[in-house]
Amino acid sequence: MEKIQIETEREPKKEKPEFLYHGSPHKGLEELEPRAHRRRDPEEGNRVFATQDFALATVFMTKDYRSSGRFGDVSYVCIVKPIEEFVKSDKGGHIYVLPSDTFMSDPTKGLGMYEWTSKEKVKPVDKIEFSSTLDAMIENAVQVYFVDEETNRRIKEADAHGLSIFESMQ
Repeated sequence: MEKIQIETEREPKKEKPEFLYHGSPHKGLEELEPRAHRRRDPEEGNRVFATQDFALATVFMTKDYRSSGRFGDVSYVCIVKPIEEFVKSDKGGHIYVLPSDTFMSDPTKGLGMYEWTSKEKVKPVDKIEFSSTLDAMIENAVQVYFVDEETNRRIKEADAHGLSIFESMQ
């Protein structure tokens, strides 16, 4: 595969970037197929999800996240699992570098301008392997919160995406 220079850009581009990133716990994928996993909208149909933010893509290398997002230029993830259990099962994953030509962004859904979707299969042009998802997130300045189900529910239901709850956990 052709090597691509990675940009870890923190602000969304107004234009479609040339490449997007897709984080996955599945290593060695040759093609990404649209799936219904964690749909943003029941009418939306199957999609391949990607982002122009490399740090945010690391969040999706785990199946254990319950919520994720951004506050300003800081990505965060909530994992509803004890940290010891998460570390024990952390097998890492891949960030797939995808051409953006079939992707569209809807700023009113999901992560807004940080989330791009394609209805078509996409072949990666490169991939970056990480042996630990937690290390990848931390190395890319993602705020990782290990919370219980009740705290995660409160975050999801709170105003401002739970910012005051996160601030109280610092």
